Amino acid sequence: MVKRKLNIAIIDDEQHAIETLVYDLREAFREKINIQFTATNPFEGARQVRIHKPDLLFLDIVMPGLSGFDLIRLIDDLNTRVVFTTAFMELQQQNENSRALACLLKPVLLTDIERIFERIYNLQSK
Repeated sequence: MVKRKLNIAIIDDEQHAIETLVYDLREAFREKINIQFTATNPFEGARQVRIHKPDLLFLDIVMPGLSGFDLIRLIDDLNTRVVFTTAFMELQQQNENSRALACLLKPVLLTDIERIFERIYNLQSK
């Protein structure tokens, strides 16, 4: 079975965090992904998720105006899988009460992303 590319989106209020993640994703997973959009404004990001319906959303937790926890509730009716990203270790535990696949500490490790991709591909093949 041929694995199709995953459509990816990134929402993070810090542009450098987006740029780092985009660079890492493109360098290590170019053949597996298509980055649909990035957004630094969580409200615009939520709107873009509704338009593009990505397979996977990397979502920062702490953002001004709308947290990642709030945003995930706004898109709960979509099939988009969410991976939280955060610089705050204490927020990793709060992920257990959400529908997110995982919560990764920034800077995100490529081995963690690979595990997420394999999990998604396994879910898609069922």
